[in-house]
Amino acid sequence: MKIRFTLLILLFGISMQAQTFEVVPILDNGNPDKHLNLVIMGDGYTETEQDAFVNTAQTISNYLFSISPWSEYKNYFNVFAIKVIATQSGVKHANTAGDCAGYFTEVSNPTNYFGTKFDGYGIHRLTVVTSNVKVANVLSANFPNYDLVFIVGNSNQYGGSGGSYAVFTADEASSEIAAHEIGHTFGRLADEYYAGDQYFQEKINMTQQTDPNLVKWKNWLTEETNIGIEPYCCGGNSSLWFKPVSGQCKMEQLNLPYCSVCKEGIVERIHTLINPIESYTPSNATVINVNSDSVDFALTSLIKPIPNTLQIQWQLDGNLLSDAENYTLNPTSLTDGDHILTATVTDPTTLVRTDNHATIHFNTVAWNLNKSNLGIQSQTHENSIALKIYPNPTSDVINFNLDLLAAAKISINLTDVNGKIVRQISEREVAVGISELSVDLTGLNAGTYIALVKIDGAVYPQKLVKE
Repeated sequence: MKIRFTLLILLFGISMQAQTFEVVPILDNGNPDKHLNLVIMGDGYTETEQDAFVNTAQTISNYLFSISPWSEYKNYFNVFAIKVIATQSGVKHANTAGDCAGYFTEVSNPTNYFGTKFDGYGIHRLTVVTSNVKVANVLSANFPNYDLVFIVGNSNQYGGSGGSYAVFTADEASSEIAAHEIGHTFGRLADEYYAGDQYFQEKINMTQQTDPNLVKWKNWLTEETNIGIEPYCCGGNSSLWFKPVSGQCKMEQLNLPYCSVCKEGIVERIHTLINPIESYTPSNATVINVNSDSVDFALTSLIKPIPNTLQIQWQLDGNLLSDAENYTLNPTSLTDGDHILTATVTDPTTLVRTDNHATIHFNTVAWNLNKSNLGIQSQTHENSIALKIYPNPTSDVINFNLDLLAAAKISINLTDVNGKIVRQISEREVAVGISELSVDLTGLNAGTYIALVKIDGAVYPQKLVKE
């Protein structure tokens, strides 16, 4: 399941009604629930300027997905443009920042939609919106299924900022600014130039660690990558902080590629948020009778990187089988009783060198099988339930909270990345209402596990992380 990260704003006494605008698909790779959705909105574009806005949105999208690592994962994204119509054209500029003279000094105060302006926090090029409420309302009314937001101000003057969403102007560097800002907003990357002591903190590409055996990007410290442990410069406490490269990354300077460490951070974020398994067959909501005829199992739709780096591994009761996108099960090879078939997808891309990557980022489909000489009917679980697990990640105990409208037979198999069952709760009758089952994880290695929660024959896989 995709974990959506959205802008959350508490509104008290403010109407949530918002105007609806035309939504234009820029890049359509499929179901918004299965992909990451980048929404681009304009500000300061009047009704007659909407074609110019859409052209800018298309240019930004084309550029972003032409550069690594976005180009490799283009299939994971949709892009939509919302034609937000402003009363007047342009971006506000009060000419109050101390450095305005280095840019331009013309004062303007158009009635744009989101209040986009220059001179944010006393810095001319820091372009910000002043009505977060309107941003939230427009997204809610026009494309609530968003994941990332770009706001483009209608000005040919340079400006931009990051945060919950990226803001930048439509000048000639807009695509480069967008690529830099999405590094912050999506990849959680730090600037690799000195922006002020207040921005120093441990991040993917920023650290105070200087030991090459302990630094978070230690696996990239090889001659061919040009990755090192480089000091910041030129102000404040910069000598105490370090980055992977100097003058060679888009997070320091526009018109450069991302360094390998930043690429890895972006790809890892994609792996965290998107399950590449779009669909599979047969359904795993039933116990499947495998008494006689062969049964075909398949991952019928996968979201694949470009080029495709996905690997698939089928396992039966923890034993390795095929590495194809489908598998045919011959029941004659099975003993009587219950069995579990799993298909696990990993992405061993060379863009990532994270330790034990396959045990951290993987996606699994599990089927519950039964073979019996007496025959068993597939059971469809029709009970209405609410199931949640917490805390996740956890270091010692994982709790399974259930809310049942009818009593049910419940069992839990906790499996590792290889499909081996490492913890179990044997089948038991659970009463109607709210109940809780707990599994002690003491003694298990840190990593990702799959809990196969079986409720009256229906299997509900749940991913959990042990720290």
